[in-house]
Amino acid sequence: MSYLSVHSIAIETRPKRMELDSALEQLGHWGKFQLISYGLLCVPIVFHAVFYLTYVFTAMQAEHRCLIPECEDPLQTEFRPPWLTSAVRFDAGRPAGCHRYEAAPGAVLPDNGSCVASMFRSDVEVACTQWVYPKPTLSIMSEWNMTCDGNSHWMLSLVGTMNNVGRLFGMPMAGFVSDRYGRRTILLLGLGLAGVMGMLRSYATNYIFFLVFEFLDPLFNAGLYSASFILGMELMGPQKRVMWSAFTHSVYAVGEALLGGVAWALQDWRWILRAFYGPAILSLAVLWILPESVRWLCSKGRTKDARIIIRRAAVMNKMSTKQLDLEEMKASIAEEAKAKKAFKDDYTEDTPSTWWALKETFKSRVLRVRLLTCSFCWITNTFVYYGLSLNSVSVSGNLYLNFMLVCLIEVPAGLVTWMLMERVGRRMSMCASLVLTGLSCLAFLLMPDTEVWQWIRIATYLVGKFGITVSYTVLYVLTAELFPTNVRHSLFAMCSAFGRIGSIIAPQSPLLNRIMESLPVILFGSMSLISGLLALVFPETHNTKLPDTIEEAENIGKAKGGSGGDGPAANGGSGDVIVDVTGDRKYPVKKTSVTARPTRISVTSMSGRPTKKTSVCSLGTVQVTVPEKGSTTPTAAPALPQAAPTENSIGSDLVSPKSPVAEPETVTVHL
Repeated sequence: MSYLSVHSIAIETRPKRMELDSALEQLGHWGKFQLISYGLLCVPIVFHAVFYLTYVFTAMQAEHRCLIPECEDPLQTEFRPPWLTSAVRFDAGRPAGCHRYEAAPGAVLPDNGSCVASMFRSDVEVACTQWVYPKPTLSIMSEWNMTCDGNSHWMLSLVGTMNNVGRLFGMPMAGFVSDRYGRRTILLLGLGLAGVMGMLRSYATNYIFFLVFEFLDPLFNAGLYSASFILGMELMGPQKRVMWSAFTHSVYAVGEALLGGVAWALQDWRWILRAFYGPAILSLAVLWILPESVRWLCSKGRTKDARIIIRRAAVMNKMSTKQLDLEEMKASIAEEAKAKKAFKDDYTEDTPSTWWALKETFKSRVLRVRLLTCSFCWITNTFVYYGLSLNSVSVSGNLYLNFMLVCLIEVPAGLVTWMLMERVGRRMSMCASLVLTGLSCLAFLLMPDTEVWQWIRIATYLVGKFGITVSYTVLYVLTAELFPTNVRHSLFAMCSAFGRIGSIIAPQSPLLNRIMESLPVILFGSMSLISGLLALVFPETHNTKLPDTIEEAENIGKAKGGSGGDGPAANGGSGDVIVDVTGDRKYPVKKTSVTARPTRISVTSMSGRPTKKTSVCSLGTVQVTVPEKGSTTPTAAPALPQAAPTENSIGSDLVSPKSPVAEPETVTVHL
């Protein structure tokens, strides 16, 4: 039992209108309309996964050796002829890539056409002037001879960095377009422009040409995944959104593995690009039938378009449109939009600025430490996550198969993450997964690189990728639960922005192989272990109410029982609530649900400035049983606990409704 005393509320006695969530629930989740929509949304998700990592193969390091003009024709070469050991030094079973033995004076090719050791001076090496590759068009490195030049290695790694820089600029632009012009708009526009950029890149004639379009491609495709994810969420009812999250993560991993398979089959960087960017442009003809987000249409006041989509969905699912009561839903949506606008205006007048809220937040030592720790964990997760994918092609064995396995391990990792968060909690899930990643990376280094240990090393590497995938998924949820409501999105974006540092420098990690072959994996393992231990600094947020104030954020995990909340009612669960209806009479009510309907309530701020006024929305929905007129026996209110005020004690006595009540009835109160 908890006590709720509010300054003012509105009591609604008319029949409840059909709201959007109710309509979506009645439409179902697995009808023909939904299945077609989900299937279409998988298309841009797969393309986004491919576009993100094409540079792994277009700018990959290709095996190479010197051309030996004394022994072979430049137009007809074999990468490993039998006589090669006489002309080139071998390291770890591979021919040296940048040097060859000097030809002996007066050396003559034998009549049988096969070079012999006497033709070369094995004690003197000279630099190559021409090179031989297993396949000349394997990557831009082999086609443009980016081999032994001192700048070649960082130029190749710069391709991946430029891809992530383009994505860094493209993501906020995509978010603006999506919110302003629609989810479907950014999907079609982004996919079309990215397809054109990719096709132009496949015809690049030099490195600068290639690099410019490597930047422009992610600048336009950065919003494909997020727009697809949000559009799917907004087509669903509330109960199926977690399933959609796990499903899209698995589809994304399958898209990455598909890239590895196609690259394996083609082994030509130009045709790898054309194999994906060409179909991406053609797919627009099919994606044109994808419906716009109904919620976005309603938020923009386009209720007519929203009802057309819902009516079409009902027809496709063989459902009567009369069941949906679309006219009632139209009125409900219009009322919601009007209430949100009124709340927004009031919030603008009464609420302190975001800058002031951030300033107050940074005064908290607890939240400063939490922000720094969270930012380091973001850098670690992005660096290790993408670093393990990029370095998988350098692990012994088939590089294409290794890449596909590293991508496919994300499917089970994504599916088990939600179960771990619910059963083990956020903090321990993140700590354990990061420690698992760190130990796997270090164990990988201790295993000998021999054919006997090959599959054991690959399995250990996959365990590391499994762990970092779990950690990365948990980090998204944990970050959103650690900070106060009025600065939650700002601090989440700040941590994510720091995380981009990891994804930008990850493509540079292969350069560390030139210093020490095992150095990248050592760095992955050590950073994972450090972040795993730092994760213990975070409070446990499982089954806790999202903090609304700085004090609540600081006290997460400190409340008795570890709930960190104010009881079932405060957390949106069921439970009895006492509402003061007349100022001195109290009636028991039943809290039935939490709604998104805002209510303007002037309260004293809990954020450290007692004189500052703010507004509260979405406290919930309650049902009040009002006694018949003339009744003088109210239900007694229980004794209030002697404790510090909580968010449920947020105002003065409730104002009575002006119109008399003729008979006992149950009314709905939106708080």
